Amino acid sequence: MLKSAAVLPKQDRRRLKKKIQPLTSEEQKKYDDFFRSEFTYLTRHVILLGGTPEEAKDAVQSALIDLLQNWYTVQAPRPWCRKAAAHHFMRSDIKENKADRSARTDFIARRGSDDSYSLCSPLEEWEFIINFVEDHLVGVQRQVMAWSIDGFEPQEIAEQLGMTPATVRSNLRHARKKLATALGKEYPEPARSTGDAEGKQK
Repeated sequence: MLKSAAVLPKQDRRRLKKKIQPLTSEEQKKYDDFFRSEFTYLTRHVILLGGTPEEAKDAVQSALIDLLQNWYTVQAPRPWCRKAAAHHFMRSDIKENKADRSARTDFIARRGSDDSYSLCSPLEEWEFIINFVEDHLVGVQRQVMAWSIDGFEPQEIAEQLGMTPATVRSNLRHARKKLATALGKEYPEPARSTGDAEGKQK
C-alpha cells in the first residue's frame, strides 16, 4: 500500500491505513474520465503556483495516485486534487520511500501510452498567461489567482484555503489590478482591447 499520508489533506490521512477497496468497472471509468479531463488543468494549476512543467506533472501524478486510493471517500475531487497536488509540489524535495517509488513506477507504466495528460496544445495555449502571472504575482495573490483561473468562486477558494471570502476577494482584486497595470505597460495594445482591472473598456 502506498504510504503517502504525509502529503495528503489531514482528513484523508487516517484512511490510508485501511485496506483500499478496488474500483468497480463503472467507478474505474469515472476515475479514468476524471484523469483525462483534469490532468492538464491540474498541471497548469501547479505551474501557476511556481512549479516547472516537470515538477507539476510529478505532483499531479502523485495527487491522482492519492485520489485513486481515496476514490470512495473524496466528495469533491477537483478541489481535493488541487490541494493534494500543491502539497506534493511543496514537499517534492522530501525523499520518497521504496513503496512510493514502486507505486509511481507502476502508475506511470500503466498510463504511459495515454497521451491525454501530456503537456500538449491546451496547456501550451496558456503559456503567455502562465508566464505573465509568474512574472508579476507572488504569495497569496498568485495562489488565489490559480484557483480563480480554474473556475472556483471566492467562497469556494476561501473554504479550500482556510481564508475568509473577503480576504480572497481582496487578494484577487489586487492581483487583477497588478496584472492589468503590468499588461498596460508591457503590452499596451492588448491592454486597451481587454479593459482595466475592473473589466471596463478603456
